[in-house]
Amino acid sequence: MTSNIVESWNSVFKGTRNLPVTPIVQSTYYRLACLFADRAQKAFARVGSGDLFSEYCQNAIKDDIAKSNTHHVEQFDREKYTFSVRETVNYREGRPMGTFKVDLRAGWCDCGKFQALHLPCSHGIATCSSFRHDYTTIIPAVLKNESVYSIYNTTFKVVQDKSYWLPYDGPVLCHNPNMRTLKKGRPNSTCIRTEMDEEVVERTPTPRQCGLCRHIGHIRRNCPSINNR
Repeated sequence: MTSNIVESWNSVFKGTRNLPVTPIVQSTYYRLACLFADRAQKAFARVGSGDLFSEYCQNAIKDDIAKSNTHHVEQFDREKYTFSVRETVNYREGRPMGTFKVDLRAGWCDCGKFQALHLPCSHGIATCSSFRHDYTTIIPAVLKNESVYSIYNTTFKVVQDKSYWLPYDGPVLCHNPNMRTLKKGRPNSTCIRTEMDEEVVERTPTPRQCGLCRHIGHIRRNCPSINNR
């Protein structure tokens, strides 16, 4: 019922999710404002340095460029941009060595890395080198530093003081003090309580039994079976 991205966000908001709605929205807003400002500054610095692609893209294809030098392109169709690449060195990537089909127009490779990461794998880079084609032309434009900068170049307005806010006319929500995290002592449960948790199940207390004879009405210290022994 959950995924990795949901669990990631759950850990991010673990310290604020038990607070009222207003602090949760305020924390989320200011976190995003700081995140976008930091990412935009880093992307602008990479654009100014002359780097064409993002840091993630460069790190992803760094090893593939070195691996492409050991591949051998046996057959290819230049009109359809379809190639057959044979590996000569086993890099122990969890699959056996073999021959892979590469389709540059469709962004396809039999290894599955090309269509999974949307980046040219080592076989795709080897095919581009075989007929002197620049492999950077098949990298999506969204991974360029200019695109990354345009995404994070979003301004957030600073929230004014409460004295400048317009008067609010509506229901007033109050938080549950039992849901707040304790600063000292044993922490409260972090699970989100529902109607099922609020129900109180009435249980009948079980009478205490003796540790020797297992009868009710006395304990081990004054058990009558001791005198019989």
